[in-house]
Amino acid sequence: MYQNHPHWPDDASPSEDFSINKPIFYNDFDDLIALTQEEGQFWENPSAEQSSSSIPSNLRPTRTSDTTISDFLNARISQVTKDSRQLLKNWRNGHAESFGAFTINEQYLRNKEENKEDGPDSIPYDWVRRVDIGQYPRVACGSAYGSIFVADATSKQVMGVARGVHYSEHSDEYANALDEQLRQCIYGEYDGGGVLDVAMFGKNVVASSGREGGVKLFKLLEDGNQAELMPQGDVKALIRLMPGALPIVVTCMKFDSYGRLYLGCSDGFLRIVSFPQDFIFGDDFDLNPQDLHVTVVPHWSDQAPSPILSLDVSEELEMVVTSHVNGNACLYSMKEHEDVYNMASGRREQVGVIGVWNPFTADKSYARSVTFTSKDSLHGPKYAVVVGGGNGEVWVNDIYPEYGESKTGEVFVDEYVQKFEPNHVGPVISLCSRPEGLIVSVGHDGMLRMTQTWIGLKNPKKATPWPLYGLGGYKAWIGSVCIDDEGKRLISDGMDDAVIVHDFSEYEKEENSQ
Repeated sequence: MYQNHPHWPDDASPSEDFSINKPIFYNDFDDLIALTQEEGQFWENPSAEQSSSSIPSNLRPTRTSDTTISDFLNARISQVTKDSRQLLKNWRNGHAESFGAFTINEQYLRNKEENKEDGPDSIPYDWVRRVDIGQYPRVACGSAYGSIFVADATSKQVMGVARGVHYSEHSDEYANALDEQLRQCIYGEYDGGGVLDVAMFGKNVVASSGREGGVKLFKLLEDGNQAELMPQGDVKALIRLMPGALPIVVTCMKFDSYGRLYLGCSDGFLRIVSFPQDFIFGDDFDLNPQDLHVTVVPHWSDQAPSPILSLDVSEELEMVVTSHVNGNACLYSMKEHEDVYNMASGRREQVGVIGVWNPFTADKSYARSVTFTSKDSLHGPKYAVVVGGGNGEVWVNDIYPEYGESKTGEVFVDEYVQKFEPNHVGPVISLCSRPEGLIVSVGHDGMLRMTQTWIGLKNPKKATPWPLYGLGGYKAWIGSVCIDDEGKRLISDGMDDAVIVHDFSEYEKEENSQ
C-alpha cells in the first residue's frame, strides 16, 4: 500500500534511520554473567573461590574478555533493533491482537447471575467514560455514574473501585459546575455523562476530575489477593474560597514520569501538582492535602485566558502543550532554573508560554485535542505538535526544541504546517502519538485513525500526512485513546462497559512462532 512512498524507510536496510524502541529496564549483563558461569570462567584460585562463596554470583569477577562482552552487546543491540523495527512495522500495517481487557460491570453481572440485582446492595449497569494507562497492565477509567475503576488488563479483572465519587445525572450528591458552552466543546453532540478525565501513575495512584469541579485522588491498597481503591482527598487549591463558589473545573490531566500531575482548567490556567515522594513512590496511604504543592503557570496576555480542553507533556523537550476553546495551541517551557522568553508577556519568565499557534482562524473552531509527536533523523530527533479541532480537522506543525535556533525566535515552524486528510466527522475528541511520527486520532465517527506524519522535511508539499488505516466499531461516545510507555499497546474506551486493548507486540510473537 505504501512501499513506494518517497519518504518511507527501507525495513531491510540496517543503515536506515530507525528509532530503537528501547526497553525501560533491561540489564544487558544478566545473560552474559549467566553464560560465563556456565562456561566455568571464574578465577581458578582456590582461595578466591572460597572467599567468593559469600559474594552474589552476579558480582563475582570473571575472565570474560572485552571482545566477548563487545560481541554480546552488539548481538543484543542487533536483536533490540530487529524487534523495534518489527514492532514499528506492526503499527504501520495495523497488525495487532485486539481484545476487551475488562468490563466495569463485573459486579453487576455477578449480582445478576445470583439474582441480586434488585437487592439492597445492587449497583446499576454502567458505561466507561475516559481511560488512562498506568504501569501496564494497570489501567484506570471513569464511568457515566461518576465512579473510578482500576483494573488489570492481563488478568481482565477489576481490582478496585470507588463508586459515585463524581457528579452524574443519576445522583444529586454533587452540584454541576460545568457550564453549557464548555460542555459543548468537550462532548459535542454526544455527552455520555460522568467523569471528565482520569490519570494514573505507576501501579496504584489515580487522579480524576468531575463536573462538580476539582480533582480527587486515590491509591490502590493491595494485601495479598485483596485490593481496595482508597480515597486520598481532594486538591484543595482548586476550591474557591468565596462562599457558594464552585471549585475550578479540570477538563484534562496527565502525570509525568516523576509523579507530577498537570491539570488543564476551565479558567484557562495550567496547573502543576507535586506530591510527597513517599506517597507517589512509596507505600504511604495517609496523604495530607496540605502536603500538596500546586503551581499555577502564569498567563500574561491582553486577552482573557481561554478554557483548556486538552494537554500533553513532553519530558524530552521539557515542554507542555495545551489546546483551548479559542482555537489556540499554547506551548510552555518547564525547564527549571532557566529564563525563557514569554511570547505572551514579552518578558523573560521562569515558566511561561513560549509559543502560540492557531490553525483554526478560518472558521473559528475550538482546539479540542493536542499531542506531541517526534521522529528521528540523521541530524537528531525532530518534533511537532498535532492539534485536533471541533470541526473534525487535524493539523500538524513542526517546532524548534531550542527556539533560539529559529531566525524569528519563535518555536513554531509555520512554513511546515500540514493538514490531515480526510477530516473526522465531528470533533476530534482525542489524540495520541508514538515515536516515528505515528498519530492516532479519534472522533465521533467511531473510527480510530492511524496517520503517518513526516516531521522536519524541508519540502512540505512532499510531506503531507499519510492515512494508513482505521480501527472501526467504536461508539460515538468514545472519549480517550492512549499508548503505553513501551509503545506496544493502544488502549481506548468507546465500547460501552469495556476497555479495549490493541497489542501490536503480540502479533509479532505469533508471527515468529509460526
